[in-house]
Amino acid sequence: MKEQKKKRFIAILLLVSCFISGYMLFAASDASTMRLRNLAQADSLIQKELYDFNISDQQIRVTTTRVDSNFSRKTYHVGLPYQFSKTQFHAELNSRLHSYGVETPAQVTFPEKNVDIHLLYRGTVIRTISLQTDPELLLDRNEASLLVSFDNFPDEELISTLASLGEPIPIVLKIETPIQANELRKRLGDRYNHLLFWLQTSSGKDLIKENPSAARAKLKQLEEVLPQARILQYEHADAPSEKLIAQTDLTFINAGDALLLHEDLGKASFFEELNKLRSNRNHSMAVITGNKTTLTWLEEKLPELKKAGIEIVPPPQMNY
Repeated sequence: MKEQKKKRFIAILLLVSCFISGYMLFAASDASTMRLRNLAQADSLIQKELYDFNISDQQIRVTTTRVDSNFSRKTYHVGLPYQFSKTQFHAELNSRLHSYGVETPAQVTFPEKNVDIHLLYRGTVIRTISLQTDPELLLDRNEASLLVSFDNFPDEELISTLASLGEPIPIVLKIETPIQANELRKRLGDRYNHLLFWLQTSSGKDLIKENPSAARAKLKQLEEVLPQARILQYEHADAPSEKLIAQTDLTFINAGDALLLHEDLGKASFFEELNKLRSNRNHSMAVITGNKTTLTWLEEKLPELKKAGIEIVPPPQMNY
C-alpha cells in the first residue's frame, strides 16, 4: 500500500513538472519570437541599421516595384565606398531581423562584389537592399580618443574590463606627488600599459590651474622620477600653458575640449554624449569617470560606435 502511494506521488510530481516545463517552453518561445506589425516596421528597422553604420541619406536611393494590386516592394540602393564591409552589414542586419522571423538571403555580383540582400518574410520577399560600390566615395572614419579617470586605484575587475575592450584607452590616475606616480606605475605593472597622471592639490583640484608655480616644481621632480610619464591637463585653446610646462620634457595630453561623462548622467544621456563622437569630423575626445557602471555602459556602446566608423586612437600628445 505504501509502495502504491509512493508511485502515485511520483506520477503526480512528473505530471506537474511536465505542465511547468511545457508552460516555460511556450512562454520562452513566445517571448523570443516577434512578428512584424507591418511593412513600415521593416522599413524602420532597415533605416536604423543604415544609420548605425553612419550611411547618409545622400548614399541611399529607394525605388518601388508593384508586385500586384495589394503589394509593392521597395528596393534600397545604397552606394558605399570600396573599403566598406558589406559582409559585416549583412551580418548585423540579419542579427537585427532574425528575432522578427525575417530571413536575409543574399546574392553577390562579381567582379563588382555588389551584394543584394533580400528580406524574406513568410515566404515573400518584402524588401531588397542593394549594396553597391561607388568608386567616388571614400570611407569616412572619425578618429576619437577615450580616457577613463579613476578617483582611486582601479581594482582587478575594472582593469580587466578595460583590457578586454582591446582599444588604446588610457587610465587616468590622480596624484599629488611624483613619488606617488612612480608607485602607481609599479603597482599597475604590465597589466595595463596606457596610463596618464593628473596632478591634483590636496583638496582634489587641478594643480596646474590652481597653483602654476607649485605645478612647475612637481613637474620637474616628476621628470626626474618618471621621465616617460604622460600628464593630463585641462587647458582651452584660448588659455595656453606653454610657459608653465615648456621647461620639462614630459608629454602632455590636453583634454580641455573633451566631453565629460559620468554615472550621474544616466545611461541614456551617457549614450547621447558618446554619440556626439559620431558627428565630429575632427579629432574628438571624451573623459569618462570610471566605475563598474560606466565601464559596463562603454562596453555596450563601443561596438555601435565602431560600426558607425569611429576609430579609437591614442589621445594626441603635446611636447613643448
